[in-house]
Amino acid sequence: MKRFFYIALSLLMIPFFHGCVQDTTVIHVKPDGSGTIEETTLFSNSMLELMESFSDSMAVPETPKDDQAKKDTAKKQTRDDLLAKMVKDAEMRAATFGKAVTFISAKPVKTESGSGYAALYAFQDINLVKVNQNPSDKVDGQKAEKSESPPREEFLLFQFTKGSPAKLVISFPSQKDVVGDTSSPPDTPKADENSTRKEEDAQAAEMMKNLFQDMKVKISLHCEGTILKTNATYREDSTVILIEMDFGKIMSNAALLKKLNTVKPQSMEETKALLKNVEGLKIETNNPVTIEFK
Repeated sequence: MKRFFYIALSLLMIPFFHGCVQDTTVIHVKPDGSGTIEETTLFSNSMLELMESFSDSMAVPETPKDDQAKKDTAKKQTRDDLLAKMVKDAEMRAATFGKAVTFISAKPVKTESGSGYAALYAFQDINLVKVNQNPSDKVDGQKAEKSESPPREEFLLFQFTKGSPAKLVISFPSQKDVVGDTSSPPDTPKADENSTRKEEDAQAAEMMKNLFQDMKVKISLHCEGTILKTNATYREDSTVILIEMDFGKIMSNAALLKKLNTVKPQSMEETKALLKNVEGLKIETNNPVTIEFK
């Protein structure tokens, strides 16, 4: 089990996503610089079941088959409790986008593959907004407090100038701006351990494929108006895609997995550099991104 989590760490999945199936952030900005942030976070059913197993409310004794309905009801209530907590935590997350961002609403979301929440926030000045492109801050607060290393903070920052057209500059963090664990990755295994490690790596890689095949993260910006000019690489009408990572494609690329395991990227910026030429993934490489719209 310890070896499994070491492999997961090497592949950058566990510290960034912690079982999150889909993490989508859409920033809506108006020509006056105000706007909203839509955030949708879903956790896999397997991850939720793991969370339930650590819940005190799951202390249900073994029951005969005729009492299985009661046990199922208790489990359903526990899942609902988890979703209720996510919705409550979503309100507290407004401050993570900047002190000027206010909470509007949140609701639970359920799909066949998982459950989570959808939240809406508002801001009057996008200059005061920051968006962490590393969603590890959505892990349960108690887990974060117990961790020896704080989660990395890799903020996208915005510089807005009013006018006709209005101009928005989006800056990605540089490596020196990244805050978090600065410790070195684990030492390379000794020669006599290579054979065993290779076998374990192969087994862990197969487990990772199953665990992360549906995992996705996406951050986009939608201009409430018409984009007149931009250097953004990925644009769909009035929407600019800043990051779109489909880990199902990553996990099916054996050469890429080997590269990730060798390089062991320590941040989203390092990971983006490794993934920029991977087919099917959209990762903005221009820094900063400029948009003129009205």
